Amino acid sequence: MKYVLILIFVFFFSLLFLPVKIEIKYIYNYESSKFNIFTSYPFGLFKFNLYPFSKSKKTDNTKVNIRTIIKDLQYRELINYIWQKSVLKEINWNTKIGFTDAFLTSIIYGVLWSLKSIVVSFILTMKEINCIDINVAPIFNENQLEISFDCIIKIRMVYIITVWIKFLKLYKGGEGNVGTSNRRVNENYNE
Repeated sequence: MKYVLILIFVFFFSLLFLPVKIEIKYIYNYESSKFNIFTSYPFGLFKFNLYPFSKSKKTDNTKVNIRTIIKDLQYRELINYIWQKSVLKEINWNTKIGFTDAFLTSIIYGVLWSLKSIVVSFILTMKEINCIDINVAPIFNENQLEISFDCIIKIRMVYIITVWIKFLKLYKGGEGNVGTSNRRVNENYNE
């Protein structure tokens, strides 16, 4: 019986170090625009799809106060932590662009190549990417714009659990150094 418990413990412990695969896809053309996030964990057994820009009602909360600014800074810390612990496996970024004027097409073609190279070189200064496929295709004598972006990121489950715990600490309720509302005489050692 104890060997079965040890085997179960080892199995769940090893699941913590398996990577979660996150695939981000964005496709744009004149007719439609799609943005999807696909996740799979371990070996594709559990899959989850997220459609961030679905047609649901959005609330407009424009109030800005100190608490929201502090939480935004803490979110930035969480995003930086995720960025440091993640591994970029693949980036595919293809663009087709064209105008009826050939001169304008060639100018925009060169500008897009330079912008894409700047973005990718900026990412490469911080992360190592296994496979990069970047392409800009000019289409002459036709007004056209098509963008397809595909990115595969892997992050271990341990880091996701750590981020989730930090995220829950943001919403624990109450402030940092606040006493109880029903204070007793000796609560803080007779201050």
